[in-house]
Amino acid sequence: MNSINRILSLTLILTSLIGCDPNQQVDVIIHNAKIYTVDETFSIAEAMAIKDGKIVEIGPEHTILNKFMATEKLDMNKQVILPGLIDAHSHFLGYGLTLNQVNLVGTKSLEAVYEIMKAYATENNDDWIIGRGWDQNDWDEKSFPTNSDLDSIFPSKYVAIKRIDGHAILVSKNVLALAGITSESKVAGGEILLDRNGEPTGVLVDEAMSLIDSVIPEVTPESKAQALLKAQENCIQVGLTTVTDAGLTIEEVSQIDALHTNGQLSIRVYAMYSASKEILNGSRSVSLKTERLTAKAIKVYGDGALGSRGAHLLSPYSDDSTSVGFMITPEDSLHMWAKFCKSNNLQLAVHCIGSAGNRKTLNAMAAVLNGTNDLRWRIEHAQMIHPDDHHLFRDNNIIPSMQPTHVTSDMYWVEERVGGERKEWTYSTHSLMEQNGLIALGTDFPVEGIEPLHTYYAAVTRTDQTGYPEGGFLPGQLVSREEALKGMTIWAAIASFEEEQKGSLEPGKFADFVVLDRDILQCAPTEILSTNVLETWINGSLKYEK
Repeated sequence: MNSINRILSLTLILTSLIGCDPNQQVDVIIHNAKIYTVDETFSIAEAMAIKDGKIVEIGPEHTILNKFMATEKLDMNKQVILPGLIDAHSHFLGYGLTLNQVNLVGTKSLEAVYEIMKAYATENNDDWIIGRGWDQNDWDEKSFPTNSDLDSIFPSKYVAIKRIDGHAILVSKNVLALAGITSESKVAGGEILLDRNGEPTGVLVDEAMSLIDSVIPEVTPESKAQALLKAQENCIQVGLTTVTDAGLTIEEVSQIDALHTNGQLSIRVYAMYSASKEILNGSRSVSLKTERLTAKAIKVYGDGALGSRGAHLLSPYSDDSTSVGFMITPEDSLHMWAKFCKSNNLQLAVHCIGSAGNRKTLNAMAAVLNGTNDLRWRIEHAQMIHPDDHHLFRDNNIIPSMQPTHVTSDMYWVEERVGGERKEWTYSTHSLMEQNGLIALGTDFPVEGIEPLHTYYAAVTRTDQTGYPEGGFLPGQLVSREEALKGMTIWAAIASFEEEQKGSLEPGKFADFVVLDRDILQCAPTEILSTNVLETWINGSLKYEK
């Protein structure tokens, strides 16, 4: 080497040494942990360095501790860390609002419903009793309730109580009168149930519920803000760092954005706009993207629900030969929304439950998508699909978005509703996951509870919390523990176009993670439900500590 080259070489070495900082400064170091990164290889790390709310590096203990120094260094004592859990389908605002209403979940009879309502009326001096959660399928008498006793029990109150799935409501006679609902009233995409004398029973199914919208007391923006903050508190405590709200108005999305901006709301939200004329006429831009909020999806209701026999089936219900359910959104409107979303680069997410509802929606999507794409359109729930239609997910890259706890809630009565042969078409979690190699998992809360660990348990066992049935309901549709975790993290992020920012613990992504007191990928199935969330972190900040 000549002298000039030697000088240049030494200069480069010195420059490199001067510019090298063996102890880079970060905000937080998490170490001595078992970190499931949920990266492409599902690797396990021991430590990670966090700066400005994002992961700088993740890897072995010695690498992170030797390379970084931090203001805060936390020894996790071998605790398990997972990426922040994502609920791929919920009603975040709706759940928050129910926290100030009468809670009827778990009632085993109509009489039990009345008792809870009486206690609520005693404690709340409002003119209205509004609530949610009854489910006639859990009662000995499985018929829909009627309002025949409401006038005598609550003579000075207006009553409006929704079924647990939100697809039917029982209202008192004075509410029917306020709304002008009679035996002659009709509505497309819904039903007003009548008694044997041809008079309204007070039960309104699906679109028929819209007939009372104008008489229900309006919820103020202030009440919605309080509901969102209370919902956030509860969700973060169970390990959720992102929620998908499946059905919001433009104003509600703006309110969430404002709460994020002023620092009151930390939890990330993927917002789906409810399909509306306001969106369709294009008077306002709806796409929105911040670090905590993404809004680029339109939520459409295809059909109703199995529990209220509003789900649209290819042939009549086994327990009601006169009904095949109905489409809430007609086929021509489905095609219209599909064309609108494709033209405006929006995600289309359609609530579909029954075999006919799913077929009509999948065909409408396929006609517009016309094959391979990256628009990530979604079928929400996908509860009952004829096996001949499964390929439509793969052919058009449509994402199934499912809720494992629906399986364990409905399995007791689904065969009675649709029969033994068609039961095999229901809740096909594994089969639909195989179509595109992923599935987004959520709860649909407040239809189900908010706990993501219950989602995980139901996905990997398909049993209730007592272990029934042995081996699981339709066990061929079980998913592995790794697949279930992906469905609640990286696959849920993909379903909302956010896989570059979250869903796994990798450099450059948000430092959203949860700390558990046991390893749910290794422990006995019965221990999953006993697992505690010890900490929840969002954007590198501790938001909850048990």
